[in-house]
Amino acid sequence: MKKFLFLSLVALAMIAVTGFQFAPKPEAAAFKIAKKTNAIIQSKCYGCHSAEGKSDKAKEKLMWDDLAGLSAEAQLEKMKNIQKVLQEGTMPPAKFLERMPDKKLTDLEKAAMQKWADKTVAKLSK
Repeated sequence: MKKFLFLSLVALAMIAVTGFQFAPKPEAAAFKIAKKTNAIIQSKCYGCHSAEGKSDKAKEKLMWDDLAGLSAEAQLEKMKNIQKVLQEGTMPPAKFLERMPDKKLTDLEKAAMQKWADKTVAKLSK
C-alpha cells in the first residue's frame, strides 16, 4: 500500500512538472509545396503574403511561411480559400496588377496552382 501511494505521488508530481495536457494540441499536418508551385508562389505571391510584405491586409489573410505550422484544420481552411481565390481569379488584385502587371498569373501558372491546391485539399480532407 505504501509503495502504491508513493508511486502515485511520484506520477502526479511528474505530471505537474511536465505540464501534461489532457487535451492534446492539434498536430500540424504534413504540408508540402511542390518545387514548381513554390517557384510561382515566390515570384507572384510571396511579396505581399510574407513577413516582408507591406500590406497588413494581405498578411492577415495568408502568410505562406506560417501555413505549414498550422493545424490540419486551419491548413484545410486556408487551402479551400486558396482554391476559391484561384477559381475566381481574384489574386493578385486588379489594382495591384495595374502597377505590377508582371505579377499576373499566366494560364499555366494558374493551372499548376489549382492542381496543387486541389490535391492538397483532398489530402487534408481525408
